[in-house]
Amino acid sequence: MNKKPVVYIAGPECFMPDGKEKAAAALALCDKLGFEGISPAMGHPLGDEIDFSKGKQEAAKQIFRNNIKFINHCDIIIANVNNFRGWEPDGGTCFEIGYGYSQGKKLYVFLDDVRPCYEKYIGNIHNDGIFWRDDNGAFFESGCLNLMISGPATVVQGGFEDALKKAKEDLGI
Repeated sequence: MNKKPVVYIAGPECFMPDGKEKAAAALALCDKLGFEGISPAMGHPLGDEIDFSKGKQEAAKQIFRNNIKFINHCDIIIANVNNFRGWEPDGGTCFEIGYGYSQGKKLYVFLDDVRPCYEKYIGNIHNDGIFWRDDNGAFFESGCLNLMISGPATVVQGGFEDALKKAKEDLGI
């Protein structure tokens, strides 16, 4: 019997009040579609138990080490890159995508709005004939995300399930 592909579930859901419920639903969906899921919000046997009694900084270091172990163990990262606390995706999720890329993992990212960045910007924009630029004159990426994410990843419009189904289709499972 072949081993199920392992999916690391990345995104800011762990910060949400219903984060554990969302993680449990994502893990169940992984199992249903033929994957093994790893959710940092739910822990994994590869990880160490987080000891919050040593303070927040030490707990953060433990969480980081666990997440690196989880990413090293996975085959695929599926990441929520919707806006989080502002106009960009969660910084930790972006790091996980980059680290996964450096380790040769298959990357899938999902978001609701795949319009070009300049169309999503809330401030004033102008076109100088070559680039769309923001209030500070900085030009926008041409795609729906920063190219350091959209370049190596498969971008899927929709949610986690849509990205997981795309990975299943691409892997032929």
